[in-house]
Amino acid sequence: MAEKILNSIALAGGRRLTGRKNYFSKIVKFLRARKKEVLLEKTVAKILGTKPARDSEIRKADVILVFGGDGALLGAVRKFFGSTTCFAGIRLNGTLGFLTEYSPANLTKLLAEFFHGKFEVSERMLLEAEVRRGGTAVKALRALNEMVLQQKNLAELIDLDFSLDSKKIATFHADGAILATPTGSTAYSLSAGGPILDPSLQACILTPINPHLLAVRPLVLPADEKIRSKIRVKNLVLTADGQINFPLKIGDEIVFRKAEWKLRIIHPKNRNHFEILRRKLNWSER
Repeated sequence: MAEKILNSIALAGGRRLTGRKNYFSKIVKFLRARKKEVLLEKTVAKILGTKPARDSEIRKADVILVFGGDGALLGAVRKFFGSTTCFAGIRLNGTLGFLTEYSPANLTKLLAEFFHGKFEVSERMLLEAEVRRGGTAVKALRALNEMVLQQKNLAELIDLDFSLDSKKIATFHADGAILATPTGSTAYSLSAGGPILDPSLQACILTPINPHLLAVRPLVLPADEKIRSKIRVKNLVLTADGQINFPLKIGDEIVFRKAEWKLRIIHPKNRNHFEILRRKLNWSER
């Protein structure tokens, strides 16, 4: 891909980025010296004391650089859902950084490679959930990592029904359940015992949280079919990416499906996803 493809660069960020004014000033100077259009999302613009770009402009950027932890990138993906841009996460906060995988210290070197066409773009699937109440859709949620069904306040086992379109899967007697994407397979689902999927796969992981029976195990399901859950107990909430909650009522039906829009993430050429897993998860090797 030619350098001219990356002409407009948007800088976005999450919370807890105070004290980074000098760092962002250097990034802006680096980009403008290379004749790039720089668009500042309001969080970064506030740090630099300048006027932010409109969200509609940022949605059309060639790439959005998201600074912070993984939560910052999850929020940015929801905010700019449906845009034509690519995303890249720069880890200014957090520890693991599966999504914000790039170091701030090496960012200018990485960008210089991108500007010379040394990059690839991968696509990641997202989940959508529609909550239906009395046959009417009352809420729609989107998630890059996972959707979680769990109790709002109490800590007790609950019954959760799941089906794949019209085919019943099971009723889980558990603390809750996670429906994760391949990208989210290294997040909450992993900590609950779910498998790791290659992010290029089109599949979902249904992981019960602390099930009562040892025979209950996570399931890998096709992403092209709808996954349904009928709510039979009170005080449940549906959470998207650990950031958005929606309270549920008895009788609600949740319909999960693969989103039509896919997240596009920019990477250096010849990036090895499994090398990242080995490093992040401390897999030992002989």
